[in-house]
Formats: sequence, structure tokens, C-alpha cells
Amino acid sequence: MDLRQVEYFLAVADGESLATAAQSMSVTKPSLSQGIRSLERELGVELFHRVGRGLVLTSAGRALVGPARQMMRSSAAASNAAIGVDMEPKGRLDICSAAHGLEGPVARIVADFRRRCPGITVRVGELPRGANTESVLADGVCELVFSYWQPEMSVLSTHVIGVNDYWLAVPGTAPRSVWPSGMKPTAGESVSLTELPNLPVVAVQKHSRARVAIESSLHAAGVRTQMSTELAHREAVGEFVLAGLGMAFMERSLAERAAASGAEIFPLNPAISLTYGIEFDPERLSPLGRLFVEGL
Repeated sequence: MDLRQVEYFLAVADGESLATAAQSMSVTKPSLSQGIRSLERELGVELFHRVGRGLVLTSAGRALVGPARQMMRSSAAASNAAIGVDMEPKGRLDICSAAHGLEGPVARIVADFRRRCPGITVRVGELPRGANTESVLADGVCELVFSYWQPEMSVLSTHVIGVNDYWLAVPGTAPRSVWPSGMKPTAGESVSLTELPNLPVVAVQKHSRARVAIESSLHAAGVRTQMSTELAHREAVGEFVLAGLGMAFMERSLAERAAASGAEIFPLNPAISLTYGIEFDPERLSPLGRLFVEGL
């Protein structure tokens, strides 16, 4: 299999248009199309549906993405080995982030890696919608994932970076009567899970790790809540709380941001927290991925 054709395939599979993919590969559109057609003939399957002027992956194309990425990483590893151990490693490392709010830690870790290995380009992308960590690693979309998890929730190898606490955020306009005792807690006073205000909940989408951890803690405390609004993006939760749509359990830094705009926030008792860090499959790591992990 011609590696150049595999590169063409991945450029288009990554969601680029033919024109953009051709430009990024420094080839003409006809050459790119011909390369993909040649790869399809060699494999004996269609890799893309031709829809109008665009290309959409077929089931065979989707199945090829992971092996194709691993093939390119193996090729890069072989090239680095041929250059010699005394030479600077080169190539590209693909990372996904499933942990909104961790931009700071991710940037610091990537910056440290780039200082050690300036010849390696790091591509950081979002976890595809509807995908989970296990599937993107198995499919070769990336080699490492920054994410939140609870120790018992991960079946992968992990490296802990830190822990984020979740706080309760309440609209600043909420009356005292929503609190069980009729008295609002003082600033900084912790709120028991069994004494939450009588307000509906603004939450992120079901099955997110943060929501699973929060609902598990509420269930363990024997607490039931009513849902007000379910959001795709956790960054929007604070705005919905400020608009009076309900209370929310927010990662502390996001809660403090909401407090600066008028929300009232409180630590929880018992605390709800999520570990964050990097998940990876050691059997799928390229030499560049191992360099990244070893430097943590």
C-alpha cells in the first residue's frame, strides 16, 4: 500500500474538503482524487461515498481510519529510528481532549513536551461528539486523551494530573424560601447534599463523566432532583444559572466565573470531585506517544 495514498485518504477522512486536503498535501485536486481511486482499486472497496462535490466515508472507509493512522505512525517511527538516536525525533502526535476547563493544564504539558522535542508537532483536537475514550484510541483518532474520570471508571492506563472539585451554583435572585431551613448559607459555607435548595437542575448531557459522578453522589445521599435544562456545552451552564433556570453542580473554576457575574456558589458536603489526567492504551502508543508519557 502506497503511504502517500494513505496520507491522501486520511487528509480527506479528517473532514477536509478535496480542495483543502489537496492544498495541505501540496498536490492538485485531480492528483488527490486519482490517489484515492487507486487506493480503492487496490483494496477492492469504496472508501468514500461521492455526495455532490464532497466525499463521505463508507463503512469500509471508517474501518480503515484506525489502521491507516497506525501505519503512518509506524512509518514515522521507522524514519526516526533510521535517522539515529542522537538526532532530534520528528513527526506528529495526535491528542484529544474530553475535559473542558483543562485548557491550562493541557497547554502547560504540551508546552513542556515541545521544549523537550521541538521537532514534533502536537495536534490537539476535541473528542468527536458521541465518541468515548476507548473508541477513539482503538480507531487511531489519537494516541492520548485528556479527560476526567473516577478510578473505577477507566479500563485504560492513566496518569493523574490533578483533581477538580464541583461546587453548587445558585441564581443570585433565588429567594431564601428555596432553602430547606428558609435561611441561605453564608458565603463559603458548605451545603449538605441532603439540604439542597428546592430548585431544578441545569446539567450537561447525560452519560458525561461529570454528570455520572454527580448523579452517583446524589443517589448515594438519597437525593432526587428535577431536571430543568440539559446542555451540550458545560461552559454554557453558568449563563443558564444566571438566567434563573435552576441550580447547577459546576467545576470550581467555572462556578467562580459564574459567581463573578452574580451567581451564589457553595462547596458541597460531602465533596464531589473528579480526577483528571491522561488516558492511553500502552499497546497502541507510538514512540512519540511514549516520549510524551515518559516526560510527565
